[in-house]
Amino acid sequence: MSLQLKIYLTRAGLVTESKTLEKEIEDFLQYLRQHDGEGDDDEHPDEIEDDEDDNTEGKKQLKEEKEKSYTSNDKGVLHELLVGKHLLGKHMTLHKDKSGDSPKVAHDKIKDALHKKHGNHDEYNRLNAKAKSAADDIRKHVEKSGHKIHDVHWTSKPGDIKKSTGIEASQKEDASDIMIHTHHEKTGKKKFVGASLKVTDGKNKHITASNPGMEATHGAHDVVEKHRKELLKTHPKLVGVKSPEKRKEMMNSDPKMKEDVVKRNHKATVDIAKHLHKQLSTGSKENLVHHIKTHVLQSNKTPLQHNGHEHIRHTTYQSSNKTGNKTIHDSVDPSEHWNHKLNDHKNISVHHDGKSGTIHFKHNGKTFATHRIRVSSSSDPMTSFKGDGKAVE
Repeated sequence: MSLQLKIYLTRAGLVTESKTLEKEIEDFLQYLRQHDGEGDDDEHPDEIEDDEDDNTEGKKQLKEEKEKSYTSNDKGVLHELLVGKHLLGKHMTLHKDKSGDSPKVAHDKIKDALHKKHGNHDEYNRLNAKAKSAADDIRKHVEKSGHKIHDVHWTSKPGDIKKSTGIEASQKEDASDIMIHTHHEKTGKKKFVGASLKVTDGKNKHITASNPGMEATHGAHDVVEKHRKELLKTHPKLVGVKSPEKRKEMMNSDPKMKEDVVKRNHKATVDIAKHLHKQLSTGSKENLVHHIKTHVLQSNKTPLQHNGHEHIRHTTYQSSNKTGNKTIHDSVDPSEHWNHKLNDHKNISVHHDGKSGTIHFKHNGKTFATHRIRVSSSSDPMTSFKGDGKAVE
């Protein structure tokens, strides 16, 4: 029986066939739960500079386009690679990324993509200068305690931190993009300095600190399930379409579907935020602070810090948006930076306006952090949902 006939029977009120369509929707929802994230856009919320067209010519062409095009995410990766290079004086040798590329190979690919995009190396040179400035700032931080850098590792994928230091740490527990190996000039004592690197061309140093998933919504999975089910009933031609690229193509070629999906996605983010706010506002202050530290500011001590080593969050930003502005750096230890607020439980509160997907966390009535709910992909009608956690002050 064709899907078109099932739709007709459903609208005609024939219960038996309606149940068949319902079963297909349930089966597809189960598939989506098992494959959440496969259609995510490769974009960082603070670094989206170009809206690149979706490529719908198949996986092969998609892979080719990704290899030759420069994405917003590449900017952050290039910063990591260049900061590591300037700290070490040469390209890092460890570790390879998820694609199996060494730091040098990954660097060269992004540099080449930048050249293809701009037709020259001006943009690369600009980003390289920012990275060198960041490396100089980090070096000063390391050397002020009498330590010298003797190696730097790229820790871009799960397991790299343990390979680099011998200490077990998940990426949730330790967000270090590079691991700096140091030794004290006089005593020879070795110390690791993990650095989470942030970079933006904006003038706000408070960019995204964490990207919490649905596990940080305190049980809002049912909201997403209801949202997807209603969307599939409204647009049954999406039922069973497992390819994110195909779903993106279908939505892009159907303006009415696209308009409806955008509206429904916004409502879903608001509903998730409402659920999260209810859970946090009715729970204990201890649970509220735990949520902020773990899912929003990512400010718990790292396993390396528990073993006597160091972790910093280093942000590179600009003094203004005008030509001739200056590059500025900010370096904090997240496990200590907000403690004067987070330890004051009685004056911590959580707020939601009921209209947006953003939760505000306040100390003495003033917002100091936010947890924003957003779609993982703006182009896939069956998108998953995730969050952005950031400090405001």
